[in-house]
Amino acid sequence: MKRRTVLHSMTALAAAAGVPAIAQGKKYKIALVMKALSNPFFHAMEVGAREEADRLGVEFFVQGTNKETDITQQISIVENFITRRVDAIVIAPASSTALVPPLFRAQAQGIYVVNIDNPLDEAAKKQMNLQCPFIGSDNALGASLACHDLVAAMGGRGDVAILEGIPGVINAELRKQGAMRIFDAEPEIKVVASQTAEWETEQAYQAFTNMLTAHPTIKGLFAANDSMALGAIRAIDAAGKTGQIAVTSYDNLEAAQEAVLAGKIISTIDQHPELMGAYGVRAAKDHLDGKEVAATISTPLDVVDFRRLTLKL
Repeated sequence: MKRRTVLHSMTALAAAAGVPAIAQGKKYKIALVMKALSNPFFHAMEVGAREEADRLGVEFFVQGTNKETDITQQISIVENFITRRVDAIVIAPASSTALVPPLFRAQAQGIYVVNIDNPLDEAAKKQMNLQCPFIGSDNALGASLACHDLVAAMGGRGDVAILEGIPGVINAELRKQGAMRIFDAEPEIKVVASQTAEWETEQAYQAFTNMLTAHPTIKGLFAANDSMALGAIRAIDAAGKTGQIAVTSYDNLEAAQEAVLAGKIISTIDQHPELMGAYGVRAAKDHLDGKEVAATISTPLDVVDFRRLTLKL
């Protein structure tokens, strides 16, 4: 009986001293909140996060939106996880600003927040005193790498277009900035059209069809993600311009790899969503264990082109 009393006292002291709950036998609950689960990019992110959660022995939950633009649904998902009292939320936000208030509410409830993939707006975070690490790649650099390949494929001259992500979403803005960094440095490259297709294939098909009608001299396209690139390729084929327009993109989806092998995409950028998911879960677990987590954790970027894919085969 005396030994039980001592152990009970030690547990109470540990809790009061802020010793991680895992030391007291609790299994952490970590939630992953993503955008459209139908997008293979986010499926890869989920797989990486789930494998890391299994390895670390944490209880893992995952939810995502029906569409990448469904900010309201993602806010509801966050609110639901607050109600369920998870220990940490790892999130790829649909909006860089609108998700800050609900994530601050999570933080106020003692839930640790980890931001992955798309950075939250720093000014909005500062205004609400939301403190969370960011895990992801350098979106501007990735876009610059893709557009360097595009300019090379065009022989350094000609009219180009950009299919942008969702306006106001930071990773979309950074990819446009990275693209313009390359285009602005090329005196014989002219950007004749740039508009959003909101990451969606069908919207990209319509948008690029319209671009080709308005600017039939387009010789190159940077699509800020593979889903939009695939829609643009359909528009190119429908316009009878197959093989006449160079395309580069971003995300390294399997369908984009097939397009690279078919010669319809020059290259795509792999930013390793599986690592974003895994690192996000690991950062949450480290914090809950009382370990220090860096403010920024980078995931690698790789250019995936015909040579790289054929070497892999």
